[in-house]
Amino acid sequence: MAINAGILRLEKVTEQHADILYSYMSNPHLYEYLEEPIPTLMEVKQKFKFAALEKSPDNHTMIWLKWVAISQHQPVGVVEIGIFDDQYAEIGFTTFVGFQNQGYASVYCSLAIAETQRRFSLFALHASVNEHNLASRKVVEKLGFELHKVNQNAEFIKGRSSDELIYRITF
Repeated sequence: MAINAGILRLEKVTEQHADILYSYMSNPHLYEYLEEPIPTLMEVKQKFKFAALEKSPDNHTMIWLKWVAISQHQPVGVVEIGIFDDQYAEIGFTTFVGFQNQGYASVYCSLAIAETQRRFSLFALHASVNEHNLASRKVVEKLGFELHKVNQNAEFIKGRSSDELIYRITF
């Protein structure tokens, strides 16, 4: 299923997307504000296999929606929304190197939010952002998210502690 918005559309992730997207997703620059290491191709395939089924590989009660954002036949990023059994929902997104700071993220995140709202009745959506990730902070604020909570020293990235900012938008 594809969702269109002008020249940008979302495609539901399948296991086959892993081979296409791995060179983008393994760029070290994308992990500057993340605690997790760069995944292997096999790890990405496994995650995409679960995402295609809308299931989390590590939480059997979570609905996991994941899309690749495509502009003019070119992948520009990925966006995911996890919905937990208590109706807590969180969005995450990555814009690939070479496509950052061009306005793609707010558009493809808006598409993902609209599709999720079409399928599920969510009261609110959360976004967890590292305090130093100014680009992601700008995206969620542009989408209408407001700072809800600060978890001080919640992350330890590249040898230093940093705060985790929890943003929320209510519907």
